[in-house]
Amino acid sequence: MNCFIRLILFLWLIPLFGFTQPAFHAVYVSKPPVIDGRLNDDAWKNAAKIDQLYQREPNPGQPISEKTEFYVCYDANQIYIGVRCFDDPAKITAKEMARDANLGNDDRVQVILDTFLDHRTGYWFQIGPRGSFGDATVSENGAVFNKDWNGVWEAKARIVADGWEAEMAIPFKTMGFDKNISTWGIKFIRNIKRKLEASYWPAANINTYRFQISDAGLMEGIQHITQGIGLDVSPYAIGGMDTQYGSKNKYRATGGLDVFYQITPSLKSLLSINTDFAETAVDDRQINLTRFDLLFPERRDFFLDGSSHFSFGIQGNDGNPYGKAIIPFFSRRMGLDNNGLPIKINYAGKLTGTIGPWNVGVMQVNDDHQTGNTNFSVARISRNIGGASSIGMIGTYGNAVSAGNNLVGGVDLKLATSKFRGNKNLTMILFGLKSDTKGLSGKDGSWGGSLTYPNDFLYFILGHHEIGQNFVAGMGYVPRTNIKESYGNIKISPRPDRWGILQVSSGIGFDHITNFSNVLETRTISYSPVYIRFKSGEEFSYSLLQDGENLEQPFNIYSSFSIPAGFYQFYRQTLSFLTAGSRNFAINGSYVWGNFYNGSRKDYNFGMNYKIAVPFFLGIKYQQNDVTLPAGSFTTRIYQVNANILFSPTITLYNYFQYDNDSGTLGIQSRFQWIVNPGNEIFIVWSSNFSQPLERYIMNDSALRFKVKYNIRF
Repeated sequence: MNCFIRLILFLWLIPLFGFTQPAFHAVYVSKPPVIDGRLNDDAWKNAAKIDQLYQREPNPGQPISEKTEFYVCYDANQIYIGVRCFDDPAKITAKEMARDANLGNDDRVQVILDTFLDHRTGYWFQIGPRGSFGDATVSENGAVFNKDWNGVWEAKARIVADGWEAEMAIPFKTMGFDKNISTWGIKFIRNIKRKLEASYWPAANINTYRFQISDAGLMEGIQHITQGIGLDVSPYAIGGMDTQYGSKNKYRATGGLDVFYQITPSLKSLLSINTDFAETAVDDRQINLTRFDLLFPERRDFFLDGSSHFSFGIQGNDGNPYGKAIIPFFSRRMGLDNNGLPIKINYAGKLTGTIGPWNVGVMQVNDDHQTGNTNFSVARISRNIGGASSIGMIGTYGNAVSAGNNLVGGVDLKLATSKFRGNKNLTMILFGLKSDTKGLSGKDGSWGGSLTYPNDFLYFILGHHEIGQNFVAGMGYVPRTNIKESYGNIKISPRPDRWGILQVSSGIGFDHITNFSNVLETRTISYSPVYIRFKSGEEFSYSLLQDGENLEQPFNIYSSFSIPAGFYQFYRQTLSFLTAGSRNFAINGSYVWGNFYNGSRKDYNFGMNYKIAVPFFLGIKYQQNDVTLPAGSFTTRIYQVNANILFSPTITLYNYFQYDNDSGTLGIQSRFQWIVNPGNEIFIVWSSNFSQPLERYIMNDSALRFKVKYNIRF
């Protein structure tokens, strides 16, 4: 117990011993630059200039290999960032143009702004050489990264004779900030893909999270900035047609309204009437060969904006592979049925932000659920402690998983530091939850904790949690109850700097699950002897999994195939590889083979990305599972094809085709998006499903939507 108390005090107090970060003075300009991708405006001549970047990879601490210059200035309404990236134009990796595209395989620059100077949360912005730009929110000092957040801002870039240039204009209305401080945290990053090079200002050590906030530099002297009255009004109109095979077409016309109000510069409210998600991308298809429900990610903007304010316990750490075991609030429970099909949301309200050291997230949603509740409420409050720690609570009221009323309450404690042994990260999380569900009593609690050391050479995580038999998260995701689970992983990742190898990782992990009678349910031991990252961008890995499953009753695995009750122990091996994504043609794949319960199983996964030309992209994914059981054999297949046309960073056409042999249907979604101006958009979306009952495919159903969205800022 004494050791435990010492650890808590150490993690709490160590952030108090600060260290000095480099700083520069912010420059106010009376005439802002024109955002056209050319740094030829007078504003840039007087702007603050940063040109001393240092590599985080592949040569930590060495100066950046290509000259780079960042410029920063601001006026009352916006902050402006300009970048000159010197390079040979013929060697620049630049394939993407679309808004919010994944630039992981392109050259790019990134900027992180810590607008509250709390050293734990921030806004992230990036842009590539052809003008593809995107944004995200960062929380938990870089441990949580929400790229699905979309802000209203402007950016342009272009390739020039000596490299490429970019300009950004980010309105203060887009970001929350503390109006009582004149210093912000700021971090600059340049990625040169062909060299696998990531360089930072200020210098970032290899043990930090990629987007760690606590080691950001300082931008001082920010004064006289405004968000106006902080009101955004966004009406939208939708027209469309629904088609059902054998039925008459149904024509749709509706509209709605989103109203955003910045109560303070750091606290934002949102009211949405007749909330609509017509432009949301469809889910990737999955075929479930497990005993438990699958988890699909949230894709709807309303719920993604500010989602980090609702994270709780071990869920609030992207680096914890077990963090999805207990999610007390999961936004897909609202506005979607159990099959992922839309349910009308009549209205929704949300309040997110900070009040001093307090972080606040409150949401109320009313939808047309046919079972359970139609009103859903969640409140999440936490208080910052020291430099990176926090204590908080959560409460939810609503039930989308059963008919009875459900209330969940919980508290969590996070003790974290990025200065352990000088520059290492160390995090401990403790949490407890209790549910109150009509018709259930007792055994309705859940608690647990984890200790994480997520650093470059040595990584480990240890954790334990327990979930009572009658614990119900009516607005959450908890795939298994009546369990006690202990888990751990450890790996070492040296960087040999020879043979063309960037890094080699080896590790071992375990997961041990029993019920409350201490009867074994699941036991896995994973061996990962080799995972290699090459300096060329290729990757290769081999792993071995020992899986033990104790089935108290049979379960249906697929179609008419069932696994009998009993204890099973089996081994599975995995080989995987991928080629450098910077190439116009890149492939990845994996092969998994071994025993599977009382039979055998082979899994094949293959992916291909082909950048035919800058505006055209073709991506193909194929998954196949071959399962042999005493009762017979079956094969599952999923085909996925992306065929995208990128007319410009603001005009795109995405086409997505999916087929699986479980449902026997072909799904197609085409999404055309035109960002007329930041916040003003036009969407044309066509979604359809085809089946083949006889000799040809017929269209079972389709939905065509035309959506116009307009944003008015006051």
